Amino acid sequence: MSLASRLALLPSIICTFVVFAPHAIASPPTPEHTPCVVEDIDAPMMPACVVQSRNGILYIPKKYWMHPSFNRYGLSAFIIESFGNVYIDRAGRIVIRDVASIDNGPDDFHHGLIRINRGGKWGYADPTGRIVVPVKYSCALNFRDQFQNVGPIICVGCRWEQQGEYHACLGGEWFRTDSEGHLTPAHGP
Repeated sequence: MSLASRLALLPSIICTFVVFAPHAIASPPTPEHTPCVVEDIDAPMMPACVVQSRNGILYIPKKYWMHPSFNRYGLSAFIIESFGNVYIDRAGRIVIRDVASIDNGPDDFHHGLIRINRGGKWGYADPTGRIVVPVKYSCALNFRDQFQNVGPIICVGCRWEQQGEYHACLGGEWFRTDSEGHLTPAHGP
């Protein structure tokens, strides 16, 4: 084969390399396209790394989290930029969405329930993700007074008021709830 014939084939060889081996010339990721790996911290904050399976189940693939700590219910808290606070199980399936925040992270379970906040309304879910107190109340707190650990309480007709860096629920009627969602009158904070 002559030199001219070889040079004529060179563009097609280069084109084939670029098309079939893009990883060989890939540039480093830009900040908005960084890998979705989560470091070992209390409540990992992640970019949008949620995957939806064919049957509609949402999960975070294990390759995106390093060493999460799981609670006694086998759940681990994550903060996902586009989803908010969630709890996942050991398989990475999102079990509970819309978890309320406390001290800049997902709330903890109290008396077997977790606070849920959707669109400014509050309720409680159990560790399986089942909503046991409908998300329709004006406030929900994990209440503890000086005498006893009262547990989860909800308010009907409360108003939110800024108090320093925190918010307070004031006024309204307060009710205590149990892990089955039964409401009984209670004193508010």
